Amino acid sequence: MTRNRDETRQRILDAVLDLVAEEGFGALGVNAVARRAGADKQLIYRYFGGLDGLMAAAGAEVAERMAAALATAPVTAPSYGGLIEGLAATLLRHLMQDRLYRQLRLMEASAPSPATEAFQKARGAALAAWLAERRGNLTAPAGTDAAAINAVIIAAAEGIAILGPAGLAAEEADARLLPVLQAMIRTAYA
Repeated sequence: MTRNRDETRQRILDAVLDLVAEEGFGALGVNAVARRAGADKQLIYRYFGGLDGLMAAAGAEVAERMAAALATAPVTAPSYGGLIEGLAATLLRHLMQDRLYRQLRLMEASAPSPATEAFQKARGAALAAWLAERRGNLTAPAGTDAAAINAVIIAAAEGIAILGPAGLAAEEADARLLPVLQAMIRTAYA
């Protein structure tokens, strides 16, 4: 019974993510999700408590995917700046490959709503958890505003992934843009 429940729950989550990726948040509704998942809409209420709970669970699902990608970042870094370089490289590569994530970020920026807020909070929590876990005793150099620098670096990686690499072929982004991003990080944390 648990296996069937877990499979149905995952099918519902997948339906939400598919709908968002294909049609945007405007297409979301309990009926549309149930139809896409091939499940009774009462299961959405039973498993998630309604659309808000479903959106929170979908946000957590996207954040888990991002956390899994971030887990591939270098385990140790010699400096705080080196840690952020690893984050930027891993995040950029993940975002360039994850269409759903790019679509969600674009929607968050263009049409903020309570639904997009669930994704934003889950993503922020995943990034903060990764940084807290990996940072250990590394600290940013005195006098630097690490939070602001990191926000700009993350925004740059997301911007490149969402809007494209400014006229470069996607395969060139890693080879040409990542070294520039890393040089900016080294300068900021020098």
